[in-house]
Amino acid sequence: MRKRATILIIIVAAIILLALSGCYEQGGPIPEEKHPAVQRTWTMEDVNAAVSLTREKIPSPAPVANGTPPEEANYVTYLRCRPAEDTGAISDAEAIIVLIPGGQAGQSYMEILCKQAVYMALTQRDKHIEMLVMDRRPNNVEDLTGMNAAMAAHDTQVAIDYYYHGAEIDGHKFAGFEPDMPYLSEFGLELVMKDVNTLITTTVPDPEMRRQKLFLGGHSMGGPYTALFTGWDFDGNPETTEDAGYMNVAGLVGLDTLVQINLDFVTDTPTTADVAALTDAPVTNNEQYYINFLEDIRTGSLTRLIPSSFLLTPEIMAIEELMAMEAVWRPDEESDLLERIPYSQSAALTVALLHTRGLDNYLTGIPSIQDFRYTNQAAFGCVVDDNFDPMMPLQASCGFLGGGAVVRKDFPITQELQNLYPEITFKGTVNMDRQFIANDAGPYFQLGMGPLYTWNNYDEVGDSADPNFISTDESLNYTTAQSEVSDIQDVALSMFDQSSNGLEWYFTIRQWVDIWAAQESFNTNYGLNYLHPDAIKSIPKIEFVGDEGPMTGRTDQLPPEVHVLKGYNHLDALMAAANTPSRRPNEVIDPLLDFVLPATP
Repeated sequence: MRKRATILIIIVAAIILLALSGCYEQGGPIPEEKHPAVQRTWTMEDVNAAVSLTREKIPSPAPVANGTPPEEANYVTYLRCRPAEDTGAISDAEAIIVLIPGGQAGQSYMEILCKQAVYMALTQRDKHIEMLVMDRRPNNVEDLTGMNAAMAAHDTQVAIDYYYHGAEIDGHKFAGFEPDMPYLSEFGLELVMKDVNTLITTTVPDPEMRRQKLFLGGHSMGGPYTALFTGWDFDGNPETTEDAGYMNVAGLVGLDTLVQINLDFVTDTPTTADVAALTDAPVTNNEQYYINFLEDIRTGSLTRLIPSSFLLTPEIMAIEELMAMEAVWRPDEESDLLERIPYSQSAALTVALLHTRGLDNYLTGIPSIQDFRYTNQAAFGCVVDDNFDPMMPLQASCGFLGGGAVVRKDFPITQELQNLYPEITFKGTVNMDRQFIANDAGPYFQLGMGPLYTWNNYDEVGDSADPNFISTDESLNYTTAQSEVSDIQDVALSMFDQSSNGLEWYFTIRQWVDIWAAQESFNTNYGLNYLHPDAIKSIPKIEFVGDEGPMTGRTDQLPPEVHVLKGYNHLDALMAAANTPSRRPNEVIDPLLDFVLPATP
């Protein structure tokens, strides 16, 4: 009887599986042909010849209260971007802009913005500015040995062999994407604030000069970090204010963020209830919640990494970095990267979530992303472009697929359901509006035999005369010229250039909870010296917010002085092209330069 029941279950399961898999029907609307690319006013080669970009570091011991971090953690590292002809001190520049990356982001995300801004200030205004981008300490402990070796060889297989096949490089062997790192429990908000202060006081030693021409800002969660810095008191004595953050900056900058602490559309600042939910022990006051939290992350009974990491794991970030390398080095070759990477089941879950048409497709895995034929550039576009990746913090507006059928995507939720119940999506995290997916992997019994999908760059999907990029049968309006602003090559480069990377493998939960604790009355008991919350009101600031990023649908609630960027997604504030002004000028750089540079007499 048991055997017959088992056979029956298998038969029923097979029938269900076949029914679901039968939902895949090859084909659908096909995107129109690409538009002619726009003439570049300058090239990145021109920029690289005129602009110097170096990765520098300042010695600063890391906390050792819960284990000893590796030597690399004992430095404040930063990108320094300046005119190549300048050989003097940072403080010689006419303006210095110090930027803090957002949560789970590294310094190279800001490389394109820095290069373009320094170049435009030099060539269009004859002004010399410096831009510095700080990495948080967790970025220093990533094992990028394989990535750096791959960059030297222009060969991603070098990295794959290191991270997945046990290959040694210069005596190093990979210890895993999430090795035991107890010391991360001490990499909190206090360390971030001290590192910002170390960077600005070391590079611009004169406090009066800092007050005149040093501007601090950030992208995404870098906005709250910037606001916290202005109210931080570095000697812990609120009566002596020369050391306070607000006394050491000339102005503040927000890039797809507002320079304030409780920024719900970028990251939900934790409440007392949120922190209480992280701990099991009964408590009677807010400070006890915090004490319990610290104990839990130090012992390892609570994760030391931000909760969203269940999707954006270090392994997934590494895979995206490798995809970016292939997109830059071999953009038009057919991608085989995911076939060469024996990635984990956890990573497979995220890949499936990002590349699934609907529930039936997700349950059966038919077709999977590996059944489609993509160029390397198209494969990368599918994981970063706002029309293919529903995760808003990772979106850029860099073009659209071409070469085969592209249909609407209704996973992880349908677009209609999101429109009816917008509260079911994570705030500022998932957006299914205008989400699409390739739909020709070949016939059902010949998967992998479909057309080769290519990528149409941002300036090839619409223009002023014909702004809508539609399907050839006119049934779908895929995107518009206004909604595409970033060059996919720039976006890809920002993921891995400069022996750093654009994604932060180990963003600590300590930082997130510390933002809550810094605003509580017990803050100074734990080194969280946020003592001047109102000081920010007296500091000039400039803020930019994209209307297709995490503030989608709410830009009309912003103060009128905020620059609303039409068609910009979350990463576009950093990566929007500046060298095609005949199509559309970059809407961040010129206002930013107007803000930081002294008026010409």
